[in-house]
Amino acid sequence: MTSKELRRLRRHDLLQMLVEQSREVAALQTELGEKKAELTQYEAGYERLKEKLNGKDALLEKLKKRLDEKDRVLEEETTALQEGYDHLKEKLNEKDALLERLKGKLDEKDHKIQSLKEEAAQLRAIKWNELEESGFMTEGLSKLRQYF
Repeated sequence: MTSKELRRLRRHDLLQMLVEQSREVAALQTELGEKKAELTQYEAGYERLKEKLNGKDALLEKLKKRLDEKDRVLEEETTALQEGYDHLKEKLNEKDALLERLKGKLDEKDHKIQSLKEEAAQLRAIKWNELEESGFMTEGLSKLRQYF
């Protein structure tokens, strides 16, 4: 509204406009107060969430450190177990080789014993035949032969 238009209005109309504007100002101030209260609530909520987030970040950092420590311990234990396993495997391989050598020697000894038994049996048979052919103590030899 221009100043000419304002001059033409009557006092009553001007007062009415002023009252209406006052009401609008009051309504706007009420709305502004509500918005400020709402903003304050949002800011408080934001701060609470920010504190919770910081707490969660601190907890995550703490858990990460614990996990890193456990990973390190696990790696050390795994390395120690692997070294122990490798050592035991090496010892087992050595024992297996020793067993194979001993089995070979045992087989040789068994073969030698068997051949000696066969040779002893042949010699015994030859001696018995010689004794029988010589006619020396035939009856006593027959009884003795029963035992051998």
